[in-house]
Amino acid sequence: MAAARNLFAARGYADVSVDEIAAAAGLTKGAVYYQFTDKTDLFRAACESVLDDIMAHVAKETMDHVAHATDEIVTGADILFDAYESKHARRLMLMDGPAVLGHTQWTNMQEKLRVGLGEHALGHVADAGLIPKHMIPMLAHLLFGAFTQGALQIATADNPSLASKQARSAYKRLAQGLLAKPPR
Repeated sequence: MAAARNLFAARGYADVSVDEIAAAAGLTKGAVYYQFTDKTDLFRAACESVLDDIMAHVAKETMDHVAHATDEIVTGADILFDAYESKHARRLMLMDGPAVLGHTQWTNMQEKLRVGLGEHALGHVADAGLIPKHMIPMLAHLLFGAFTQGALQIATADNPSLASKQARSAYKRLAQGLLAKPPR
């Protein structure tokens, strides 16, 4: 998996062969095909591995930096942007993932982030009485959609640093709106 992730991140899905991955991993091509149906199946597994790393990183870092539970929705987003700006996440999840896996499979793959991180953080916002609990799933979908669009803009920008600042600022504005006291 490490060999596949590194090669896909360095050169992209289209420019990496299963033969190269097998050689980099010290395996035969047959051994790779014993574990994975085809190159796309191997790519999917590499993406899932990247997502597992992202989820673990964001959960740990958010808990290390958040002063109040309701702040997770804001602080966690910055940490998630950092994770998606890594070489592996940028190339596998943002640049190649949608094209190789298709929109539906790519979106469904990220479901664990939306539920595990987004719904968790929004649960704290609901517990504080700032949003109704029944809105958590849809708000998590909408916020993750906004995040994903921001991350895609960063990944494909001519000036990723500027795009990152703009996407983070805009997302923070959206998320902070959820922390405002609801009108009476």
